[in-house]
Amino acid sequence: MKYKFLFLAAFILGVSSLAFATTVWSAKKSAKEINSLLEDEKKELKILKKKISRQEKLISSVGKKEGKLLGKLKKINNQIKLKERELKVYQWNFLINKKKLAKLEKNRNENKKELKTQKILLGKRLRQIYKEGSVSPLKVAFSSENVSDLLQRLKYMELIAEHDANLMVDYKIRLDGLNAEKESLLAVRAKLVRLEKDALGKQGEFEKARKDKKSFLKKVKKKKQLGIRTRKELLKASENLNDLIGKLLTKLVSGTGLDISDKKGRLSLPVKGKILNKFGRQKDKQFASFIVHNGINIKVRTGVSVRSIFDGKVLYTGELEGYGNLVIIGHGKDYHSLYGHLDRINVKQNQVVQTGDIVGLSGDTGSLIGETLYFEMRKNGKPVEPVRWFKTARRK
Repeated sequence: MKYKFLFLAAFILGVSSLAFATTVWSAKKSAKEINSLLEDEKKELKILKKKISRQEKLISSVGKKEGKLLGKLKKINNQIKLKERELKVYQWNFLINKKKLAKLEKNRNENKKELKTQKILLGKRLRQIYKEGSVSPLKVAFSSENVSDLLQRLKYMELIAEHDANLMVDYKIRLDGLNAEKESLLAVRAKLVRLEKDALGKQGEFEKARKDKKSFLKKVKKKKQLGIRTRKELLKASENLNDLIGKLLTKLVSGTGLDISDKKGRLSLPVKGKILNKFGRQKDKQFASFIVHNGINIKVRTGVSVRSIFDGKVLYTGELEGYGNLVIIGHGKDYHSLYGHLDRINVKQNQVVQTGDIVGLSGDTGSLIGETLYFEMRKNGKPVEPVRWFKTARRK
């Protein structure tokens, strides 16, 4: 009764084709690359969760110092970075799932074509069987010339029946696979909708955090009392930096390195941009007071590569109030260079760097004036005029 599969085939042929529109967007990454991206994303999510936990503790700690303006700025900056990172996680997740969707749709369309071809072949076979009518073993026996002919015909019938059965079983398997692919596609599409919605929410939170910072800086700039308080806090931050430099001096004295002193006027700026302030004691017209600039602020958008001005050794990487993400590099036994307000730090403590190596990306962490790179040059721990060290430097 191997022809019992004919009933199954007749049922299958009655099933309507499953329509599914293909996406215009095509995935350029291979499956291996996509899987690698997914694994990287899982790691990023894990890092993000730890960062959120640390952030909550940091916010709790900063909250106890409500009167500290730089502390509040640090809190706002951390919130901005947190929301920005969360947004990037959603965006990456969206992109990865979009690639996955494109791959699934491509496979599904290929399988639909193969299934259509198989359906046509199976239909032809069924029509042929219908025209020929059912062939019973008894009919074959009476039409056979001899026993050898009978056995050969029966064997032939068995092979045909087996082939027909395999055709129908394979068709059923492919159809089930196609239905499973449809479910996968629907699941991925639903996930994309959720990710897009969540990403829009995170985008709103990110924009709100940026507006909070803008509002805070505007208030500090306009109100004289807040401006004076900020100046005092910046002075304290400068003293903290001096203390840090003092501790690093021992590393300079005991270390070895190339002499940078003969490079004055021949170095390149760590980033290209306009210098926003002069070095030294300058009058603040807004508050009719004086402020000491130990370094210069170079106007630069966030995300630009910040490069080491000369060969040296990384003596410090971290976050310092008033300076944001900070890198300090020792050049020989006398000189330091400092890079502040970084969005990201790309080097590690004790790492040896060469002229032009990327130490980080520009940003606005700890900055009261927006996107800028803060740069200092120090000799034996004391600030020196940095502009004279560079070949070209544009002022505002």
